Amino acid sequence: MPVLGLVIVGVFTLFYPATFFSLSQAAVERTAHSDSITRPKVSEDACPLVPIAPVARDGHRGVGFFRKPPGSGRFPAILFIHGGMVERPAETIKEHMLNGANPSRFLAAGYVVVSITYRSRDDDPQSAVSREDSLAAFELVRRLPFVDPKSTVIYGCSGGGDLALEIAASSEPCAIIPEEPASFIFAGIFNAQFPKRGERFVPDDSRPIGDNPRSYYTTEYQKLTRAKIARIHCPILIIQGDQDPRVFPFNNQVFIPELRALGKKVEVITYPGEPHCFNFNGNGPRTPHPAVALKAFHDIDVFCRRYVKTIPRTIAAGLVKYVAVDSP
Repeated sequence: MPVLGLVIVGVFTLFYPATFFSLSQAAVERTAHSDSITRPKVSEDACPLVPIAPVARDGHRGVGFFRKPPGSGRFPAILFIHGGMVERPAETIKEHMLNGANPSRFLAAGYVVVSITYRSRDDDPQSAVSREDSLAAFELVRRLPFVDPKSTVIYGCSGGGDLALEIAASSEPCAIIPEEPASFIFAGIFNAQFPKRGERFVPDDSRPIGDNPRSYYTTEYQKLTRAKIARIHCPILIIQGDQDPRVFPFNNQVFIPELRALGKKVEVITYPGEPHCFNFNGNGPRTPHPAVALKAFHDIDVFCRRYVKTIPRTIAAGLVKYVAVDSP
């Protein structure tokens, strides 16, 4: 690189280190396999998968796993909360942590990454058990000796996005990233009295809400929702595709305007043409355009670095290899 180029990069790194690290990783992921999009595969010897069992207030022991960057000291952390309304097997959470592009990208960037499941609430979407399990996991993560409690972020998709909002209304994350959150659960609209087609609720039972969002947002639910939003004090980044007929309309017509009207620090990034929860894994069947998921990761990383107190440091290149996004 010419001397002038080195000087420019040096100055850029001095004043914008977070952006420089983010752009560097993006370049590696795009060039490691010619023009294909790759993901980091981080050494399990250096960054092993460690189980956790968060204990909720009713004594229930949950299921989750973390991976941390090598070394001592404190790190920022990101807690992943999956979507849906039902508990997932431990093996599914392991797979997400080891082979999901998104968790691996955050680990390689220098975050402690944590992924959990929670007790099912498909009997009643307003059941407190999922929230209590998720809140217990968040508090456990903040107490880990190598995590900076003031640099703990929550990332949840759909039903997990609802749970990220619930945690933010009950505790103190430094930021949350609800990916297309099921905010009609947060608002209380999707509840045990809502019509369902089977014995248990499934996400598609909420479809009527998306068809006419404002009609479901009655005075009763406005009062409930505004009281909960008032308790959220951290910055919020909502990322979303625009293809889901249930969640996207309610968020854009009702929930996001409410956040803004109540003065919350909220940013919204929409990725046109992307399906619901396209970025939670960042690869696989829910991610038809891996390049868009890679961009979403960097958008989130830049957002997080503005609010974490401990800035993540990219882990050593020798501990990471880059593989095609859907490689095992």
